[in-house]
Amino acid sequence: MKKMVDCINWKEYHGLNGWMMFCSAGAYGKKLTEDEAAACGCTAIQRTRCKKIMENNVGFGLVPEIVREQMVEKKSSDREPVVLR
Repeated sequence: MKKMVDCINWKEYHGLNGWMMFCSAGAYGKKLTEDEAAACGCTAIQRTRCKKIMENNVGFGLVPEIVREQMVEKKSSDREPVVLR
C-alpha cells in the first residue's frame, strides 16, 4: 500500500484495531527549522492535511512546530564529545 503522505516523518502501520497513521515528529514534540520543514515538504497546508488524517484515524493529531534557526538549541551531535577515562 502506498503511504498517504510522502514524508520521512509520516508513519503508517496496520494494528489490531486498523490502520495507525501519525507524524513521528509531532508525536515526539520535535521542532523543525524552516529549512528542515521545506526539505520534507512540511508546509502549513500539508500540516493541516496531516492533522485531519490523524484526527480521522486516531482521534487526535499532533504536528511539529516550525521555528527559526536562532530559536533551536544545539543538537547533541554539535556538542563536544565527552572523553571517559
